[in-house]
Amino acid sequence: MSALKKMLDKYRGLDKVALRVGIMGGKTYPDGTPVAEVGYVNEYGTDVIPSRPFFRSTVSKNRRTLPRMAASLINEHDTETALRLIGEHMVGALADSVQTWSEPPNAPSTIAQKGYNAPLRANDRLLRNSFSYEIEEK
Repeated sequence: MSALKKMLDKYRGLDKVALRVGIMGGKTYPDGTPVAEVGYVNEYGTDVIPSRPFFRSTVSKNRRTLPRMAASLINEHDTETALRLIGEHMVGALADSVQTWSEPPNAPSTIAQKGYNAPLRANDRLLRNSFSYEIEEK
């Protein structure tokens, strides 16, 4: 089998799978609040909570890197391994975004409650540790 045919066969397999990255499953805070809901509220904001678009900014920052990364990984690995490595990269990037997010700052009442000013972060680190990925067949 020619090298070109092998490469084309790898790319053909990409239309049969999808990579999803985000807060998966039913993770909840101790009071029962879904972690995905907390992520959504922080991402888009409400009437009283300002938008902190950690997810969209992470995707935007990786928009140019991911196609090059995917091409390189597909050349080196099978499709599932390449998608797994991309998923792990994005999980890490999202966790880093939560860990380093600083603007807009917490409200004074939130700072008093938490004891520090760190938007998106809490002592339990649940939001930061809730990102995962899944590879699904179409």
